[in-house]
Amino acid sequence: MATTALACVPPVCPISAAGGKSQHHLVNQCGAKLAFKVKCSNNSNYTVKPVFGVVGVGEKVAMEITRSNGKPKGDKLVILFAEVTDTMTPAEAASAFQPGFQSSLTGEVVVKLSAAE
Repeated sequence: MATTALACVPPVCPISAAGGKSQHHLVNQCGAKLAFKVKCSNNSNYTVKPVFGVVGVGEKVAMEITRSNGKPKGDKLVILFAEVTDTMTPAEAASAFQPGFQSSLTGEVVVKLSAAE
């Protein structure tokens, strides 16, 4: 597992170009509550659930990546994260990615989307 505050397990998504689904977990590996937001380089072929949310200290959140049939490319997910207060709800935590939000802990995790033929 990675040494960042947030990890994606497994860190690679091995869905074929013909399409399919892959199950992952976002794991909070730090001592703070983290908000996350998922960005994708190819929204035409990939969907992710959930797109944003909150992961408590020592907890994990299930994430499903779905790919539709299409030409394989070098796509990736970028999962942004930021520390939020313990009282923030998932909807309020989405503000962690707006300009002007102050957080002492921020970062990103990259997940390679390997759509091999």
